[in-house]
Amino acid sequence: MASGPGCSSLWVEVYAEGWVCGTDLVASPLPPDAVALPELPAGQITPYPCAFAREEGAPVFARLSDAAIEYSERWLEGGFAIAVRRKVFYQGQRFYRSAGGLYVRASDVFLARPSMFHGEEIRDRELLGWTFRPSTRAYDGLPDGRRVSFSSVPRQTVFRLTAEHEVRGVTYLQTSDGKYVRASDLRRPTYLDPPVPVGPHDVWFDVDTSQQVLVAYRGEEPIFATLISSGRRGHATPRGTYRVWAKLVTGRMANEEPEDPEEKPYYLEDVPWVLYFNDDIALHGAYWHGAFGQVRSHGCVNLAPLDARWVFDRAQPALPRGWWSILPSPDDPGSVVRVR
Repeated sequence: MASGPGCSSLWVEVYAEGWVCGTDLVASPLPPDAVALPELPAGQITPYPCAFAREEGAPVFARLSDAAIEYSERWLEGGFAIAVRRKVFYQGQRFYRSAGGLYVRASDVFLARPSMFHGEEIRDRELLGWTFRPSTRAYDGLPDGRRVSFSSVPRQTVFRLTAEHEVRGVTYLQTSDGKYVRASDLRRPTYLDPPVPVGPHDVWFDVDTSQQVLVAYRGEEPIFATLISSGRRGHATPRGTYRVWAKLVTGRMANEEPEDPEEKPYYLEDVPWVLYFNDDIALHGAYWHGAFGQVRSHGCVNLAPLDARWVFDRAQPALPRGWWSILPSPDDPGSVVRVR
């Protein structure tokens, strides 16, 4: 608090928002430390469950009473998603109330099952690699012309790498458990120096679109790496160095009437853990697919929800307790995001 012209009492500093005259404030019965948002139930990895309309679509009702007479002014196309903010029962039927305060029958939609994939915290610049195809061979020995047994490992299996071998023009990577995997079968992070705006203790993010990998750094040291899905052909994620300009716990992303007739429309409520860094391009969680390690998006950088939360919690500016979104300020700039 401080005295100053224009206020008959004292000016009160409001975090990241400036000053408010004390005469404009009233005491609150709430405790001074608000609940950190969002507070997720055990086992839930997105701020709200989300549900997709079935292939035939679903009527959307402004009021529950409209459902009784089948009066709907809006239709949720197949594959469009709403956030399930609340579950209610009306006339013996279960309904979901959406982020926009509308209602759909639970029987007309199905709940999303987000990927549980999670990246890896890094120590001492260790070498990692993830499989990204539905099935990848892990050999029990180096395939040097003799027959070698192998096992098939699923997509998004992580390996710690210890050595590199060249056999007949093919590069194999040796893993910490004594297996051998083709280098071309893995997505691998590359550790690089930070861009100029980064301070020695700043957390920043490097997005490698060629490998579909994100690495988080603190200054010069990598601290976390994971798979991503960047923009597909025609929607490539723009390369460059940016700063986060907005941070939201959730946001709606939609293009219901694309200009290109060959482009598929989409509508997604409560996309989680959103960090906008280049106009409408963001790092964010994706609850509608699990193909991390392959290009997939409309230009944003998709992360598995657990990874998106990890990135969101460490990106600047910090989200004050009780807040749902924040904009950076000159004194508290957004984290650097480099896309290459």
